[in-house]
Amino acid sequence: MNGRFRATAALLAAMFLLAPLAGAESKEVKARFLERKPLLDKMKDLGWIGENNLGFVQFRGEAGKSAENDAVIAAENLDRRAIYAEIAARVNVGAEEVGKRRAVQIAKVAAAGHWLQDAEGNWHQKQN
Repeated sequence: MNGRFRATAALLAAMFLLAPLAGAESKEVKARFLERKPLLDKMKDLGWIGENNLGFVQFRGEAGKSAENDAVIAAENLDRRAIYAEIAARVNVGAEEVGKRRAVQIAKVAAAGHWLQDAEGNWHQKQN
């Protein structure tokens, strides 16, 4: 195997396992993800937010914006950024590449009707 293939294979393996962080921090991050999930799902169902092409959630417009919702989005993306950096360090690629690849995985499992951003930055609703 060449080096690039090995790095890609390692990255994908790490991403499928969500490359848990060590110790207590891992449990805390997982708990925060689970705590935010119902609100994020609601905002996705309402079309307020979508999954962008860098592996982060973002508002698609002004609908649903509030201090509380902004804080939830910021916290989610902060935790995702930390996980992507951890994975990147483990498999020796850039964190942005990890996020882009995670965005592809997220799109595959997204619910119908949720908004996704393609590689060119165009938004579309998942059909099924």
